[in-house]
Amino acid sequence: MTDHMQVIKRHWDKTPVPINEIICDIGLPIEYKPLPDDISGYIERENGDYRIVVNANHAQTRQRFTAAHELGHYIYHRDLLGEGVGDNRAYRTEGTDRPNMNIRPIHERQANSFAANVLMPKHRLVDVAGETTLGLANRFGVSQEAMRIRLGR
Repeated sequence: MTDHMQVIKRHWDKTPVPINEIICDIGLPIEYKPLPDDISGYIERENGDYRIVVNANHAQTRQRFTAAHELGHYIYHRDLLGEGVGDNRAYRTEGTDRPNMNIRPIHERQANSFAANVLMPKHRLVDVAGETTLGLANRFGVSQEAMRIRLGR
């Protein structure tokens, strides 16, 4: 069995953190395909194996966060996923064609926190007081809003 955190840590010194490589190294297929605009992505199980699907029409920063968010569901909520879970733009299951009553708002917040921690590792955000939120967001491949939240600005 793969130690997921060891896989993530192997990639943490790269900027931006290569979320696709992490997902593939963990052994999950990831696919980018056009989805309705209000759907960011989902994780689903087919024939016993999970795969992550991300909306190819969304901005690359959002795609990266969605991929990391779905990986968070896989790592932390696999026992609750069943056949999978979809996420809308607010990273909630409501209004998706993959609702999952086992996944509650607390689980969505955990997946969001996981995504932020993976894409913007705290140890990489020390001594950044003189840098702009935009500059850091661009460097880490995340949205300005995600970086602002991560930095507490």
